[in-house]
Amino acid sequence: MRQTYLLLFFIGLLLSAACTRVPAVAPVVEHDFGPLFRAQGLEGSLLFYDEAAGQFVAYNTVRCRQGFLPASTFKIPNTLVALQTGALRDTADICPWDGTVRSIAAWNQDMPFARALRVSAVPCYQQLARRLGVAAYQQWLPKLGYPGMVITPATLDTFWLDGDSRISQFGQISFLRRLQAETLPIEKRHQQAVKQLLILKKMPAATLYGKTGWRFRSARNPDNGWLVGWLARADGRHIFFALNAEPLGGQPANARFGRARQLIVEAALTEIVK
Repeated sequence: MRQTYLLLFFIGLLLSAACTRVPAVAPVVEHDFGPLFRAQGLEGSLLFYDEAAGQFVAYNTVRCRQGFLPASTFKIPNTLVALQTGALRDTADICPWDGTVRSIAAWNQDMPFARALRVSAVPCYQQLARRLGVAAYQQWLPKLGYPGMVITPATLDTFWLDGDSRISQFGQISFLRRLQAETLPIEKRHQQAVKQLLILKKMPAATLYGKTGWRFRSARNPDNGWLVGWLARADGRHIFFALNAEPLGGQPANARFGRARQLIVEAALTEIVK
């Protein structure tokens, strides 16, 4: 059994490397977004892919290739797999509250999975993971081209939050490009339903789609946050992004951390989008 899990782990690493390399065929242009990070008290890396230009724009390219736990950005593929396999009939299915009072008040109630995704309700997606099981993830994540997840029975409801799972910013964008184009091996209605849940902001000339993720601080690790998604312009142009950030100097995250990631991405988009 241990040999099987080790084999799956190394296959995941190979898939992660492959998915990181493929989009990197496009040229990578460096851009210094450091002042935007520092203005929010953060450090990290930021990657854009402009489909029209066929190129990446990166801040801290080496770090963009580094793998991190996906945290709640994994709710995107998680929801797709659940819908495709029938573990969820649709995103209106109710996640029942287990009665445990948690520090995030929005989690302490019954809610549809559409809301669970929006408020990043970890307990709901842990329930869903137990419903899906290891085999479903091992079957579907390679099909989705979502690499680097290390899943065992012992880590079934935590593998995206803690442990050895990793995905890079290049890997995130590779996956998001196929979701946006609805070319994943998932029924289109499910891809469309998930995309609607990712809308962060509608503007006259564009719509911003995205999902946050937050690996909480522990004795061994700093707070680590994601924002991944894309800008869909009215003229049909799509610009994909993956931000990964941590508080400067390993400090604990403060009340600004949640909002700061979107502020950085929006400010960076104004610098590169003409």
